[in-house]
Amino acid sequence: MKKVISLCLVFVLSLTMLYGCGSNKAKEDTSAGNQTGNQTEDQTKATTEPTEAAKPVTIEFWTISLQPTFTDFFNGLIKEYEKENPNVTVNWTDLPYDAIQEKLVTAAAGGTSPDVVNLNTQMALTLAGKGALTDLNKEATEDQKNIYVESLYDSAKIGDSVYAFPWYASPSIMFYNKELFNKAGITEIPSNYQASFDMAKKMKDATGAYLYNPSEFFNMLFQEGIPILSDDKTKAAFNTPDTAALLQNYKTMTDADYLPKTNWGKWDNELKLFETGKLAIISSTGSTLSRIKDEAPDVYKNIGIAEPLTGKTGLSQNALMNLVVPEASKNHQEAIKFAAYITNDASQLAFCKEVAIFPSTKAAMENDYFVSDTSTLEGIARKMSVDVSKKSMDYSLGMEGQGEISGAVNKVYEAVITSNGDIQSALDKQEKAVNSILQK
Repeated sequence: MKKVISLCLVFVLSLTMLYGCGSNKAKEDTSAGNQTGNQTEDQTKATTEPTEAAKPVTIEFWTISLQPTFTDFFNGLIKEYEKENPNVTVNWTDLPYDAIQEKLVTAAAGGTSPDVVNLNTQMALTLAGKGALTDLNKEATEDQKNIYVESLYDSAKIGDSVYAFPWYASPSIMFYNKELFNKAGITEIPSNYQASFDMAKKMKDATGAYLYNPSEFFNMLFQEGIPILSDDKTKAAFNTPDTAALLQNYKTMTDADYLPKTNWGKWDNELKLFETGKLAIISSTGSTLSRIKDEAPDVYKNIGIAEPLTGKTGLSQNALMNLVVPEASKNHQEAIKFAAYITNDASQLAFCKEVAIFPSTKAAMENDYFVSDTSTLEGIARKMSVDVSKKSMDYSLGMEGQGEISGAVNKVYEAVITSNGDIQSALDKQEKAVNSILQK
């Protein structure tokens, strides 16, 4: 499942209202993995008095594009949760991503708010930067927070605060066309983008196919370990000799037509090229296999699977979906508890068995399910995806406004590679553009 949830700027207009009606609730101290977990001393004291958690509570749970495919699955999870927590009723609303903005604006204007919301990392950070999300480092328990892979939990981190429980992940793995590799006489599987330039030349000369399509420039900087912003996130930091050299290397390759000059990072275009034998490698999620099998069965028969291409950092991309608790929720305690339940080891593992997505929790990743089948492409992809997840990250600046900044950074690529502009001039111009964004 490749979901890229892009919420419009109109969504952000609701943030002030969302923040204004929010209130902090008491910390929930029940483990996500064991809803009847051990009580802390504070909880023991609290049981002597009526608490908000003991009163009837209705949780409004919003997700994106999960119905009707997973209706029965999530209804089952919700029913089980309500059985274990008889004071709680969960109302589940599933929305297409292009409708959720209006829904949230309407809810904010009416003085209401959902309690648990499914968002991607970028939108979660934007909301958090506006003060609209609950800081889980302050309000969630250690048991709830410690089950996740640290790099994934930190994806929605700003300063010392974390604003989302990581949910299902979509790690990138490599699919390569074995027929093209054989035709080009290439026996080694590439692992590094720039180190594969000679291989790219050999592939193009022998087959007419490109070896790979470069990532979008913003992601490329992450992969190569080039800082985009200063440590204090107050100014641009990518205008460096290393960046200029990186651009010159790719400009040389694209000018010679050994790598594509256009559509960097455009996944739909990459898939089309791969399915028509014009691209030897594509980095995608395991769920892409079924689509290739349907759309290009001859290519599917020749697919090999390996770890994805990376840059100097060795960290590949792992796009996350998360669960957040809006600050405006009137039920922080129960909302955090429910979000922890949906994202705990057992729930994530069960969801992974329904669809080719992957968990963000340490224990679920170690489950034998992910290594139980190495005889099929799908089974090999499943194992590879979990292995890759342990050295991956959701490319994040750890701040709001990442979308605007990434757009400005990517204009360097457009100016230099697609428009044949001067490298230093492009870097200077977009450095100023990013600094202007940061000063807003």
